[in-house]
Amino acid sequence: MELTYVTIIVLASMIFVLAGMIGYLYWQQTRMLQHMQSLSTFIASQLTQPPHEHEHEDEVQPLPEPEPESKVESDSESEDDDRLSVEEKVEVVEGPPSKEEVDIDDLQSKTATQLKELLTQKGIPFGKRDSKPVLLQLLKAIA
Repeated sequence: MELTYVTIIVLASMIFVLAGMIGYLYWQQTRMLQHMQSLSTFIASQLTQPPHEHEHEDEVQPLPEPEPESKVESDSESEDDDRLSVEEKVEVVEGPPSKEEVDIDDLQSKTATQLKELLTQKGIPFGKRDSKPVLLQLLKAIA
């Protein structure tokens, strides 16, 4: 009978130790997740705000004035410069949206160029590289 009691005590102590280990692991995981969250918040705040050191350097060192160049050279540079092409990617049309009703079922059969023309007529901005499904979603959203 004593062997049965010893076995029960050993099994109970093993269960108690395992439960403690699982609790410890859960506590460590929670601490690690909190640290990761605070670290990601810090990194996000650093990426959105420019460092103050660079702002001070810009004030101390004035930018040199650009020299006038020939028109042929400036045209070739504007084609190679990606920064200038950002303005060209989004087409914004001024004016009130038209009040014409568009048949949603008929839109599936139209080409991307025709969909872009419809968006232009309605005064809805879209990207020049937008695919047909994106254009369809824009048109369905206003219908």
